Amino acid sequence: MLRKSPWTWAALAGAGLFLALFAGEGWLLLRSGAVGLRMDTDGPFAALFRVVRPHVPGLLLRIGALYALAGAGTFLLAWAAARVAGLPALRGLSTLGVATFFTVAWTWRTAVMRPALFDDLPFGQGLLRALAERGEPWHATAFAAAGALGLVASAALRRPSAPRAAWTILSVGALLPVLSNVSLPVAQPSPAPPLVVIIGIDAFRVDRLAANGERRGIAPNVDAFLEDATLFDRAYTPIAQTEPAWRSLLTARWPHRHGDRYPLTATSRWTPLPTFVERFAAAGYGTSFRTDCSRFHYEDADSGFDDRVQPPRGAVNFMLEKLRFRGVGMYGAHAAGAWLLPELVDNRALAGLHEPFGYADRLARDLVSRAAKGPLLYAFHATAAHFPGDPTWPYYRRFADPGTALERRLRMVFSPVTRGAGRPAGVTRTSAEALYDGLLAQADAQVGQVLDGLKRAGRYDEALVVLFSDHGESFHEDAPDVQGATPVHGARLQELENRILLAVKLPRSAGAPRVARSPDLVRLVDVGPTVLELAGLPALGGVDGQGFARALRGEPLEPRRLYAETGYTHVAPDVFHAGHRAQAPRSFEAYRIRGDGVVELSPEAHDAAVADKDVGAFDGRGWLVRSPLADGGVEERCTGSCDAALSAFLAAEAGPAVVGHAP
Repeated sequence: MLRKSPWTWAALAGAGLFLALFAGEGWLLLRSGAVGLRMDTDGPFAALFRVVRPHVPGLLLRIGALYALAGAGTFLLAWAAARVAGLPALRGLSTLGVATFFTVAWTWRTAVMRPALFDDLPFGQGLLRALAERGEPWHATAFAAAGALGLVASAALRRPSAPRAAWTILSVGALLPVLSNVSLPVAQPSPAPPLVVIIGIDAFRVDRLAANGERRGIAPNVDAFLEDATLFDRAYTPIAQTEPAWRSLLTARWPHRHGDRYPLTATSRWTPLPTFVERFAAAGYGTSFRTDCSRFHYEDADSGFDDRVQPPRGAVNFMLEKLRFRGVGMYGAHAAGAWLLPELVDNRALAGLHEPFGYADRLARDLVSRAAKGPLLYAFHATAAHFPGDPTWPYYRRFADPGTALERRLRMVFSPVTRGAGRPAGVTRTSAEALYDGLLAQADAQVGQVLDGLKRAGRYDEALVVLFSDHGESFHEDAPDVQGATPVHGARLQELENRILLAVKLPRSAGAPRVARSPDLVRLVDVGPTVLELAGLPALGGVDGQGFARALRGEPLEPRRLYAETGYTHVAPDVFHAGHRAQAPRSFEAYRIRGDGVVELSPEAHDAAVADKDVGAFDGRGWLVRSPLADGGVEERCTGSCDAALSAFLAAEAGPAVVGHAP
């Protein structure tokens, strides 16, 4: 039998103890059948579990490895600290005590930083509430520092002759957090290659900008960026849902032309079309796309991006939220954890497990590194403000009313909206907007990290940067009976949902005069043609979008019109419009699971959702909207001023004249 050193026994004991914790958490999950490993389910869930099961064993092995490494590291450091401090002879108990002390401190700090990691535990909710309401990260740090000082005092008093191994382990352990935050400088060629950066912020409403009167400081980084950019005051999306909006951005086409009519449209219904990204790739640019959530927005190869890093798609992604191994959130929210478990650590949809600022820091480093290798088009979509948003410290406190229930402050709670269901209990529009504002502030901070990374690397000034939002957000402002329910976008054609943030920063060397704000109407489909024009690349042919580069110099644009349509949301259209056609199902039965795990709307649900759509046109003066009715008729209504030209444009895009009219 081999004789092992004490520090080896400490590492093995820690790994074993943490693996036992992992096994206990796993047993509870398996017992509930949450991950589909032992649930015998018929119907639509059967396909989901058939896809999920093969992925689970390998994922559990990697999660177990993280637990083992975390336990071994914790107990090695605890053994070394106890040995150096000369604690009593029962060093096994001393090691356990030190490990427990610092684990408590780390759990305390994590609970303050990311309380959503613990908000579904059946115990300790009073303590979590106290930490979420009054705790500060430095409290836990001070607690840990006091313990460390106690060990130092013990070492000074006892003057132990600690082995070299103990000092080595302590030194390495102390250096690891420092080393994990050190980025090696990236050599920049001179002159630096061209760089185009596209940044999307999900669900950003333009009334949250300081330039539009907001005084609470919700988006200070976006506000600062606007000092260098041109803000388009009247920018709109043709569809207020993420995936089809991005498809319109990439192809410069209206949704009914590119075929992506709402999130989770079957890709077989998409029309194969070139994207502006492909033009950059053909010109020798590297093309990269990054996002921290892929549930309702996934970029496939036909997007044109050669390099795409995003969480897994479809059924597997929905399964991952059931794997609530809290040790992953506590010990894996860093670069090494993201390498081992990217589908968990870099997945914003997993409340508490995802640490947004470490993610943004890694993304900024990746951008700078790739930009040094040659011409680059780099796109990032930040999704913090989208369901199921869970703000981290300090953003869950910044705008929230302390009187709001804790669970309504720590993450979005899904509240189905149906006609006649009434307002959900325990939440108001004010509290829903406060949570949204905290999430927007968090996304703004991530964008700030990316822009700061460019500035530190000396690449910001010469970069062409486009900052936009894919859609706005509605809190049911005009429907008091459902206010406070889950916010929605894509349900109606209106300013709150279709008006977007759009700002463009030119390279400093462009030398052209720049206006701070443009009053011209522009559309999301115009972004691709504009970026191609600014980069001097060939235009896309036969598209709906038109470039607006001259508006950056203050030159007026020709009149433009927006074609728009609603999407498919959790809100049936008759909730807001009595008598509206509302035949599309809104349950799991509306979807099908492909053999590769991709979740798509079924053909029947797709056809019903398209038939339920509102279509409309907007020219900056009036919205002309056409709605299908339950009785088979069609209603047309105008908000603002709608002329014959707008009506003709809508008829040309959407079909023949309507059978009814409401002014």
